[in-house]
Amino acid sequence: MEKPSQFLPEKGVESEDCDLYRVFQHLGTPKTSAYRIILRLFVAAKERFEIALRPGDLMIQLAELGEIAPELRDEEGLTSCLESLRDWGNLTATRDVVSAKSIEEYLHPKYMYQMSKAGELAERALAAYEDSLSRPGELSASALREIAETLDELLRLLEVAVPDESKVAKAMEDLVSRFDSLVARAQTFMGGLQREMDRPGGNETSFLGLKEELLRYLERFIKELLTATYRIRHSLEKFSDFQIEFALKSAVSREFAEVLSVDDHMRLRSLRSWQERWRGLKGWFIGRPDQPAQSERLRLRAVDSITALLERVRRMHDQRANRTDRSTDFLTLARWFAEAPDEITMHRLWRSAFALNSARHLRVNATTLQAWAKLDDGERPVWEEAPPYIITISQWSRGRSGQIGKPPKIVDRTAAREALRAKAHAEGLALQRSRQNLAKNTPCLLAELSELDAPAFEVLLDAISEAFANMKPEDVRGEATTADGEMNVTLELPASRQDIAHLRTHEGILTGPNIKITLRLTDEVTSPL
Repeated sequence: MEKPSQFLPEKGVESEDCDLYRVFQHLGTPKTSAYRIILRLFVAAKERFEIALRPGDLMIQLAELGEIAPELRDEEGLTSCLESLRDWGNLTATRDVVSAKSIEEYLHPKYMYQMSKAGELAERALAAYEDSLSRPGELSASALREIAETLDELLRLLEVAVPDESKVAKAMEDLVSRFDSLVARAQTFMGGLQREMDRPGGNETSFLGLKEELLRYLERFIKELLTATYRIRHSLEKFSDFQIEFALKSAVSREFAEVLSVDDHMRLRSLRSWQERWRGLKGWFIGRPDQPAQSERLRLRAVDSITALLERVRRMHDQRANRTDRSTDFLTLARWFAEAPDEITMHRLWRSAFALNSARHLRVNATTLQAWAKLDDGERPVWEEAPPYIITISQWSRGRSGQIGKPPKIVDRTAAREALRAKAHAEGLALQRSRQNLAKNTPCLLAELSELDAPAFEVLLDAISEAFANMKPEDVRGEATTADGEMNVTLELPASRQDIAHLRTHEGILTGPNIKITLRLTDEVTSPL
């Protein structure tokens, strides 16, 4: 069965014998600037819902632009560019018989031009390309929260007896879109930051002015990334294979909902693409024993960036204080060599600068002694012409001589590693039990807590410090998430400063304001009702 004519591709643009990429051919010609001006005018006209443009209309708009390419200063040059764009498939043309004012114009009409489907798609691609290049990168904490919220929403949609396929597909599209945006912008930001750190020059004043803001930005994102990663990882682990399969098939169905004719090959290719996206999402937040998660790598890169940033600031302050650095030292030394009056002075300068004197550890053999004996008593040859020192192969390759005797035995550290692993596991269980006990016994006043052991005291101090760090001096209430992402804490200051609590702990007595503290495990906070 043949397709209706309205669904056929435009002639000369998408036919099988036509190169699909000819619409980009204008980018590699000497008149590229002229072609780009014309196509931007057609894009602007389409946004105003104008169907077609005549060369005369284009000349008026070009005159309003002022400075334009030399090829567009007359209608003849403009028409030549329009015909070239028509040949490449960017534009289509229809005979303009309506505006004919004479028999000659009717018999030899001009043309009206409009953008073709391929030309419009090419302009969208170029606009997206330019926007992606010009848009700065960012570490979006809000995107992390949106991904976590979308995953929770998707899980709620799939837990009902009969899931709504359209809502599931929409949630999948939102999830992938936010994830792609997060990854792309994070890569751009980290790449730009690394290039800035590696650049030797630059405006030091502006960099130092931005330093505090950049440090706060990175620290805030690292904290949000740690909390969101924990939440997203737990959400992803709750999905069953049946739910994932249903969500992926729903996304495929929504993708081809408006397509006229779809075959099994297209559906299979789309399903594989969605499976790869889901696999990439899980791999970004859930690591393997042999490969850490991408979110963990991003966190480590951000931490390293903070270290590198502080190191660069330190070097800048040192240079300002000392007004010297290694490059300045070498430039000064090179100038001294250039100004030396003779070679003797150069050798003295070389020895003073680099301390390359006689090396006593090098071996002197009979050949070297015979060469020295042939020299006159007062003769002092330069180092390039002096008899060579003979060194051993191990010194030549490794910079030191080989050790005499048997090599040391290889120490088996398997037992030590297992002991460390068991100790870390036991400490983790102790902390988890302490979190559960504190969450069970709160909300309460600080003075109402019973005596705490070392793990429980550590959890409590971590929670209180995180909450106080997010409070302003005038606040009486604070909320935060602990640095490990395991607990949410809420505290309220007492009405009177005289209300003091004394809490007994394993390490002594904690004295401070009798705050009301509420601790909840992150799983309990984020679990759906």
